[in-house]
Amino acid sequence: MQESSNHLDSRLRGNDEVVMKDSGTCLPQSALPDWQAGDRQDGRQVEWLGEVPKHWDVKRLKFVATVQTGIAKGKDNAGKSTISVPYLRVANVQDGYLDLEDVATIDIAPASLDRYRLQSGDVLMNEGGDFDKLGRGHVWHCEVDPCIHQNHVFAVRPHSISSEWLNLVTGTNYAQFYFMTRSKQSTNLASISSTNVMELPVVCPPLEEQQAIIAFLDSETAKFDALTLEANRAIALLQEHRSALISAAVTGKIDVREQ
Repeated sequence: MQESSNHLDSRLRGNDEVVMKDSGTCLPQSALPDWQAGDRQDGRQVEWLGEVPKHWDVKRLKFVATVQTGIAKGKDNAGKSTISVPYLRVANVQDGYLDLEDVATIDIAPASLDRYRLQSGDVLMNEGGDFDKLGRGHVWHCEVDPCIHQNHVFAVRPHSISSEWLNLVTGTNYAQFYFMTRSKQSTNLASISSTNVMELPVVCPPLEEQQAIIAFLDSETAKFDALTLEANRAIALLQEHRSALISAAVTGKIDVREQ
């Protein structure tokens, strides 16, 4: 029995490592598209970014997008005409997806709707909270319409690059490092101003390359997602088998005297 239990523990640890490694996978140069791997050899050094292909532009976010700040709660609307509209909070904006199971509503003046209304293609970014929430976000596709956003969620509206590309850039390690170094920090909490967000250096390859990188990452991350799902299923089955083995042994259903 001990040997079986140890074997199951080993299998469980192995599957946990698969899931953990998936979140920090670093692709080797051989896994990159041919044109990208080649251009790295003739790159140029850029502050915050390291080496990038020499034909890529690097622009401040404020030159390729606008940043819309959200509405603050707690305004006194007593005696005023208001409408009730859905609004997004930090809890709704997760890293790489939106959690819309619980979307709250807020009363605002009718004239404020256009000021705070989200538009399809907005890149939502959290202004602060726990360190792991800073700058995280996803692309808005009008899943709820009309919908506005709280002041702790920025709506970044690209005009010179695609929303999908900007969303990828803001999720990179260098962008997260930038947000952390520009944020105001207290114990386990951080926040960043819209002014500092607008200064983020954004890598801007030619449109054709943007599309190729997006397609490549969609394909590769889909494989990672499938592996993660498979590993999680294996973990659940192994944990169930382990519990059943222990239960059977301690209730006398397995004769362990000759094991």
